[in-house]
Amino acid sequence: MLSLIIAVYQRPRVLELVLASLLDQTHRDFEVVIADDGSGSEIARTVETWQGRLGQPLRHVWQEDQGFRKTIIANRAVAASTGAYLVFIDGDCILHHRFLERHWARRRPGQALSGRRLFLDEALTRRLSLEDVTQRRIEWPGLWWNHVPPHDRRNGFCIPLAYGLRGGGSRRYEILGSNFSLPREVFLDVNGYDERIQGRGMEDINLKTRLLNAGVEIRSVSQEAIQYHCFHGNADFPHDPAAVERWGGTTETRTPFGIDSPRDRR
Repeated sequence: MLSLIIAVYQRPRVLELVLASLLDQTHRDFEVVIADDGSGSEIARTVETWQGRLGQPLRHVWQEDQGFRKTIIANRAVAASTGAYLVFIDGDCILHHRFLERHWARRRPGQALSGRRLFLDEALTRRLSLEDVTQRRIEWPGLWWNHVPPHDRRNGFCIPLAYGLRGGGSRRYEILGSNFSLPREVFLDVNGYDERIQGRGMEDINLKTRLLNAGVEIRSVSQEAIQYHCFHGNADFPHDPAAVERWGGTTETRTPFGIDSPRDRR
């Protein structure tokens, strides 16, 4: 079984669109774990409303809002999951109906996969409806073509036959935190996210570096595992050059401050 980990902070209307995109997935053997980084009660009500509607298990893992602590809540969500394969997305990323299928089909032992996204503009994000998702209108290029950056447009076409060509055939592809997957044992072998990293921007780079240090290949599933990323502003990047080098240039494979480490050591 596949465990879908959805990192969430606020935006219940957008989360509804994401959950609606799970109704019609071609791959049906999955569970959903909401990794909630301190949202208010509206997210809890949204999750409760969707209980039973997906036909799949839906869990809600929450922590108090103390700023951007995705590393901690993502690890907690994985610990609460049961699947042998993990797929990570963000709570503002609507999925193509074949998204889970393509991650599942390309999975390999000792390998991680990463895709890309179409970053929707504010106007289209504001007017998207549940029907746009459930009736697959969001998958029509005519809907989003003029609402995404031109360099993103290629990411909206599902071309599985091009697998191995994307990213120049690289086996060291960059991980995008809203669209990546790997076997559970691979995530656990590196002890998951490093929970010392708080504030956005370095958590995925650090994870990617440790995976590569451990000999894990990272392959592209762009133009295959397609997602539509709803517009949002970006929080400040809080890491100075020394922190960027420390987290991005680490020689570690397994962090001592990860998924199975006592949280009172943070």
